[in-house]
Amino acid sequence: MKKTVKKYIISFSIIILCLFIFSCKNNSEPKLVYTENDTIKQSVKIREQGITWSQEIEKERLTEKITRASKEIGAEVPYNKELFKISRDNQSPVYPEFIDFGSLDTRNLRPSLKEKMNNFCKSLSSENHSGADVFFSRKYIFNYVFFIKDLEEGWEKYFNELYPQTDSDKKNTQEDNEKTGLFTKWTFGEPFIGSEIIQIPVRFYATCGTIDMTVFLNSSGNNEIYQITINRWKKV
Repeated sequence: MKKTVKKYIISFSIIILCLFIFSCKNNSEPKLVYTENDTIKQSVKIREQGITWSQEIEKERLTEKITRASKEIGAEVPYNKELFKISRDNQSPVYPEFIDFGSLDTRNLRPSLKEKMNNFCKSLSSENHSGADVFFSRKYIFNYVFFIKDLEEGWEKYFNELYPQTDSDKKNTQEDNEKTGLFTKWTFGEPFIGSEIIQIPVRFYATCGTIDMTVFLNSSGNNEIYQITINRWKKV
């Protein structure tokens, strides 16, 4: 009986020892458990490492307080942030322009020079262009003669009408010319101001069409005209 109990105890001890050894062996191996959150974090980290971040531009605008008093807005205009996109303080003025002529921005045209050009245009529009030659430099007066000839010939060629101030038509048009002139009006374009020359585009309006010209003047002295080119005729 004692031998049997002893054998039972030894066998039970051996079993317990084996279970303990097996358990320790399994516990020595680390177990890795991945969750969905760990996978997303790793993906975000990898993506973030591949992005190059730049410095913010005008970061103070993000904290700038916008109020009605900060800009000039009419009392009848509803306040909203979109108005700041068209504020006069934030944009340069935009001037109209004509196709095939250019901008009408004449800010660089001095008042005295603009007055001189208006006086020349009035003289050119008067009967027999009285006084227009005075605005030309004496050294280049021949250019004025050629210009008048081109004007008279082009009038008949492009407008298909007799030149209003020719001898053959003078009696019929003299009274009208004294009232309205050869041209009804004229418009100056954006000038080019150089160190030696000034170029001023001028569009002349007549009852039968328009004529685009460029007037060349000296930058120094009395800004005398030394050349006029006729660039374009348009019949209406």
